[in-house]
Amino acid sequence: MQLKDASDEARGAERLFGPDDLSSSRDREEERQVPLYLQVAHLIERRIRDRALAVGSLLPTENELAEALEVSRQTVRHAIAHLRDRGLLSARKGVGTRVEASVRDWRKTYSVGSVADLVELARETEMRVIRREDIESRGKLAVEFGCRPGRRWHHFEGPRYHVPADTAYCWSEVYLDARLAPIVRNIDVFRTAVFALVEHESGEHIMEIKQDVRPAVIGPERAPILGSHPGDLSLEITRRYIGTGGRLLQMSKTLLPADRFSYSMTFKPD
Repeated sequence: MQLKDASDEARGAERLFGPDDLSSSRDREEERQVPLYLQVAHLIERRIRDRALAVGSLLPTENELAEALEVSRQTVRHAIAHLRDRGLLSARKGVGTRVEASVRDWRKTYSVGSVADLVELARETEMRVIRREDIESRGKLAVEFGCRPGRRWHHFEGPRYHVPADTAYCWSEVYLDARLAPIVRNIDVFRTAVFALVEHESGEHIMEIKQDVRPAVIGPERAPILGSHPGDLSLEITRRYIGTGGRLLQMSKTLLPADRFSYSMTFKPD
């Protein structure tokens, strides 16, 4: 019987992964703002989708992946944890990291825990704009924005899809500072996060993102597109994107049917 040694396993990882795979990803504009661990996660996910890593097979070890991709073991560990959270991988002590699924079922949960997650979610979906207008913030809208009355905004909205799904998983609205409107005015399908696109094109820097979640009801116009019924419960997630000097640059609203949202926290003893 011929036994495999560590060098055999490492060569197996090198056949599946290599540093050139990451360098080619960095050359693509949409990957430039994506953290390295997410680039590694995307690469592993592509190998799973291409069936180079079949469902049920074991992933190379963290050390083998780190060596093949020329990244730190910590980066690989974060990438694997990211894919475990999304149900693509599982890990068992003494066995290894196993491929559990080739695609994620985004209909079952909405999981965003960081700015990087927002960027990735937008990258893997598309928002189809069906309505846009230039507006002024007055009355209730000015109060909601926390800005002076008369400030101008570019407003656009539409469903967001996980292609090739026919049913939208959420409805998105965006209010963008009118100064920045030329960046997005001619885009009808967004396959990247609006705030990331604005940062890249304008040089503005998002200093913080404030998020509020409240219950809402799905109206008759949006219900059939979302695969819901008029009057169904939903969650409205409002995010305010704050630039330098505390200036509001963008506000977005995401309407998410209640059965597609889960919320979890982990508490650790002091």
